[in-house]
Amino acid sequence: MVIPFMKIAAVSVLTGMILTGCGGGSDNGMGAGSGYGQQQGAGQGEGSGSNIGYLRTNHANYSEHGSAVTPAPVKDAGTLSLTWIIDGKTETDAQMLADHIAFMDGKLKEGENPRAFDKLFLMEAYMKYNKYYTTSVERAGTTVVVTKNATNACAYKVISAHSDAVSGDFFARGDITKDYSSIAEAILADTACDAMRSDIETYIAQRQRGM
Repeated sequence: MVIPFMKIAAVSVLTGMILTGCGGGSDNGMGAGSGYGQQQGAGQGEGSGSNIGYLRTNHANYSEHGSAVTPAPVKDAGTLSLTWIIDGKTETDAQMLADHIAFMDGKLKEGENPRAFDKLFLMEAYMKYNKYYTTSVERAGTTVVVTKNATNACAYKVISAHSDAVSGDFFARGDITKDYSSIAEAILADTACDAMRSDIETYIAQRQRGM
């Protein structure tokens, strides 16, 4: 979806305000928020349309909007939301990123399980399939705006932790090999997930596969 530059400018101003007030906007909590691994758990390799190969090769082409630093989301635990404003070096970079996020979001909605070896990605798939968070992807020129909104604290912790993985390992190093299952286990043990824990554990047990 293409959006006017005025909207990106407005979000950029808001982002700067949140960053100033929150000491950087990261609470180290993982849709891009969105999944970024190869398609697994559905008998697929890298899915057509995922663009992960391009993004991995060109991960250094992306930066936080208006700067040269590695992209990172602005998080708001109070509203259970996070926002990425990411610049690509070219419009192709931006389009490939936006298309990948939208593609992966669609796969999660369909019940597919990317990176089925990783409990954190399975938790994210569970949350998306059960509509516990939403994803909005918008692009204008070389800039992509991704917004995720969770409906409960457990889902927020999951998308927050996923965003940390994308920022710290993918955008910084192009690494899609790490297993974040230990982070998922810590989130599952949190009181925020008490009401959902049994269902999530069952979901993971039924779908987890080897790398």
